[in-house]
Amino acid sequence: MRYRICALAIACLVVVFCTGASLAADRPPERLERYHQHEQAQQLGDLPAHDQAAARSTATEAERFATHMPLISIDTGAQPVPGEVVHDEAGATVYENGIAVVTHAEDGAESIRVSVQVRCAEEGKPQAVQLTDPPVLEAQAEMRIRGHSSREFDKKGYQLRFTEDDRVTGVDVDVLGMGKGSNWVLHGPFLDKTLLRNYVAMNIFGEIMPFTPEVRLCELFIDGQYQGVYLLMESIRRGDDRVDIRKSDPKSAPTSFIVKRDWLSEDSGTAFDFLTDIMETSSPLDIVYPSEESITPEQRQWIERTFNTFEKALYSYDYDNGAYGYWNYVDVDSFVDYFLVNELALNGDAGVYSTYFYQDLGGKLSIGPLWDFNNAFNNYMERDLSENGFLMIDRPFYFMMTKDERFTNQVIERWRELRTDILSDQHLKGYISAAAEYLGPAIERNYAKWGYSFDCEAVPANQKLNPDERNPSDYWEAVGQFEDTLLARAAWMDRNIENLKQYSHESAVKKYNH
Repeated sequence: MRYRICALAIACLVVVFCTGASLAADRPPERLERYHQHEQAQQLGDLPAHDQAAARSTATEAERFATHMPLISIDTGAQPVPGEVVHDEAGATVYENGIAVVTHAEDGAESIRVSVQVRCAEEGKPQAVQLTDPPVLEAQAEMRIRGHSSREFDKKGYQLRFTEDDRVTGVDVDVLGMGKGSNWVLHGPFLDKTLLRNYVAMNIFGEIMPFTPEVRLCELFIDGQYQGVYLLMESIRRGDDRVDIRKSDPKSAPTSFIVKRDWLSEDSGTAFDFLTDIMETSSPLDIVYPSEESITPEQRQWIERTFNTFEKALYSYDYDNGAYGYWNYVDVDSFVDYFLVNELALNGDAGVYSTYFYQDLGGKLSIGPLWDFNNAFNNYMERDLSENGFLMIDRPFYFMMTKDERFTNQVIERWRELRTDILSDQHLKGYISAAAEYLGPAIERNYAKWGYSFDCEAVPANQKLNPDERNPSDYWEAVGQFEDTLLARAAWMDRNIENLKQYSHESAVKKYNH
């Protein structure tokens, strides 16, 4: 299991220090390099007439199937894929020590050995992609079901880890031009009826925040059975093609690291209390890098002390003092951008779950990379967030950062800058429409299998939005809801972004100035 640490904090005296940090709002923001599949990959219209007719078919039988998109096929050897949630006789989820119990392989392992084949058109030679085509990649991998609430969905998400014959040693593989890595995620959109939330968010926001995972839309077969449209995603790991921070040296206590705040799981370890009195969040911080196999006790303590130092600065009397302020320990720009993209996305989990932090050796702590927008853009199961105010202001760390006038001013100016280009209405609306158009007949194929999910009476409560009226009745209604939500939220932020100043105004923080 991974080591983890808990973020604890003390509410202390606060003094407001007002200096204006201004960003240039009169020029388009610099975009990070990003591959946009629906713009740069093979299009349906690129195919020769015969191939185009084949790829337009809605047939999902293996022998008749054809697509213009990448195609992944997995052979499990007829083994059940472990990771299913275990239920009791009454249908309730079984828990042990507060953690949901999941199935394991027959040998007790958390994953099974599978064969993976990837097919796609050769660059510069448009053609329909079929299961009879020679694969561009064929490899062995360990496979399991992944996710938290999504484990309950009929359409599963999967974790793949390419390995050698010993099933332990990871093998770095470049899949569909995303760079080398051994760990990959196959995200199966089920609650997200557009099939596009993670694709759109990762690509648009990936032009803003570094190390955002690369993603590729594809279609998936398992044991010869069509599974629908999936999103292949890089998992968050250290590497030249992932989070590009320095390698850890076991001989040195100071180290680069990646940590994740998320739900308790069977991978979680024992919490380390390194501050006292008031706990800011009950969600643990798990150390993702260095790995469990390589991390030393000294490195774990060093990572704990790093967060300790940052939190003491953030929750101290001098939190906004130049010599002692929190910004001496963190990359403030990353916290600003993370705040904005998750506010725009109405991401109810941001800052508490699926939240990563990383630090390069010798650098400052950054928040990111981004992860998981399946529930975003008002796709949160439990309730409608469309009328919600600012979500991030009471999230871990942001509760204090938004008391700092320099931080709120920087958020406001950065929002105005991004709205001129990357987050403009025109770009957001056009991106969603073009991505849906790229999917083309894959939409019909996906819903030939999963179309019942549009019928609220056919779907259990833990696999749909509440109340039933929030659920779209067809694909294009879902796309319309996505687009309308995103543009309405952007307009709300335009109208209300200045109101962030109230959280850093003296009247909001003077209770600490005694």
